[in-house]
Amino acid sequence: MADLLKIRASNGDGIKWQFVDETMVGYAINLDKPPTVTINDGDIWHVELVGTKADKSRRKTAIVRLIALLQVIAPWQRLTSLHGFYINPDDLYDVMGWLHTGKNIILVGPKGVGKTTFCFALAKALGWQEPCKVDVYTIRRTTDLFGTDAARDGSTLFVRSSLLDYIERATIALKEGIDTHFLVILDEINRVHAKVNESLHGLFDDTRQVSIPTAEGTKIIRLPTNLHTFGTMNVGTSYLGAHGVDEALKDRFESIKLRPMPLDYEVQQLISSTGILEAHALSIVQVARTLRESADGGQICSARSYRGCLSAAGLVSVGVPLKRAIIRAFLGPLMYEGDLELNEQGEVIQPNSEVAKAFSALRMKGVAKPSDLALK
Repeated sequence: MADLLKIRASNGDGIKWQFVDETMVGYAINLDKPPTVTINDGDIWHVELVGTKADKSRRKTAIVRLIALLQVIAPWQRLTSLHGFYINPDDLYDVMGWLHTGKNIILVGPKGVGKTTFCFALAKALGWQEPCKVDVYTIRRTTDLFGTDAARDGSTLFVRSSLLDYIERATIALKEGIDTHFLVILDEINRVHAKVNESLHGLFDDTRQVSIPTAEGTKIIRLPTNLHTFGTMNVGTSYLGAHGVDEALKDRFESIKLRPMPLDYEVQQLISSTGILEAHALSIVQVARTLRESADGGQICSARSYRGCLSAAGLVSVGVPLKRAIIRAFLGPLMYEGDLELNEQGEVIQPNSEVAKAFSALRMKGVAKPSDLALK
């Protein structure tokens, strides 16, 4: 008998197969008979080569017989994308691998890229409990994460926080053998107060516990193994905060950078969310990308994220002219200082203002012209 080969199942229009063995790369695969067992995406099988053939275009096909299942892909490995959210498949696989092995993860990226949205989308896709989001920059003491001492009926009691309730839900679920997971989001973890930084170390090392003083005595907070932690962190000097993440806390987290959506994906996402025409969606996304590039290059102070695209598209969807919607959403007074008005020569009256610099960036890229201001 010839040596057995290995093939991997992959989802497509039904199940498709790929050779694991390098010697057979380039061959399409047909089974000699339909499988009699369930085939899951990612499963690897030992197969026997029955024969090969080539068609008129010289496309080679191997006919194989399933012999034995070699490897069953784990459920977490089957998640290769998130509905309505863009993430590189390799990045998603690595995140899932870290979660599977009990690692804490910090999501790094520009504002509006969807760091918090990713956590909620991931939990939903996996069938986990809805995440608990904590704005850690508001915390001044570690105790405040879990509750606060409050006077009641002449005595002082410890009032539990929503985070502590969430942790205890996870603890009970684990003890009762309920097959579910919980996810905590420490939003803007790079802005955590310096006094809190060091005391968090115990929560995210091998002990997964921390002691806190309360009016009722010392409490020990333990994170159960079915509870996972994400931190989020904006990038850029505007978001460094007053404190930052200390080296010891960094060492307790893995990190991955979430990147903005590709242009085509962002356009389709905008169409799907608002129902506007593709041409309008493309114009809005092009404006957003031009401003982001200018902000990254230091020509302007900042630029709106995908939220700006949604704002402009929302106006268009209710009948606001496209150019006016774009100016309202991307060049509004909340974003940039200055008045966007022209003199008799067609030049911006306040050329050194931030709003003039932003409009200039759009003009240089050919996505706006002075006459557009008449439509605002």
